[in-house]
Amino acid sequence: MEFRRIVELEIKEMDEVALEKSWEWLNDPEMKRLTDTPDFDKQSQREWYNSLKTRTDYWIIVGWHNGKPIAVGGLKKINGKDAELYGYVGDKYYEGKGVAIDMMDRIHQHGKEIGLESIYTIQLKSNVRSIKLNTRFGYKFEKDLDDERQMMRLQL
Repeated sequence: MEFRRIVELEIKEMDEVALEKSWEWLNDPEMKRLTDTPDFDKQSQREWYNSLKTRTDYWIIVGWHNGKPIAVGGLKKINGKDAELYGYVGDKYYEGKGVAIDMMDRIHQHGKEIGLESIYTIQLKSNVRSIKLNTRFGYKFEKDLDDERQMMRLQL
């Protein structure tokens, strides 16, 4: 499927600069709500970041534009059969400019490379933009998790 792309995105691994930006983004009340992010502190974030080097159940990428990180995404709970998609455009200037498209393309490519059968996503039912994006990529509604969250799945 062809999507509109407005910015040229460079995909990199998580680094110290992106880690600091993600602290800022995930502590924004709206972003925190939309990503269903629990409270965390700098120390727990640092421990999580340091654990990435040895984890096989977690894969993360950062989208950069004009020398700065603007988006984060990846797969978590990787178990060889499936994994959970996560991601967000942290820099609000870039919302609606196709950044999520490039991030999703790369994440799906990685899922196929590691032999996953499917990728699922859990999102707030009120997060219409996320649901619309996932639907355009072929994710199908799987089930309600509770009154506020639902699961969608993409067969690879």
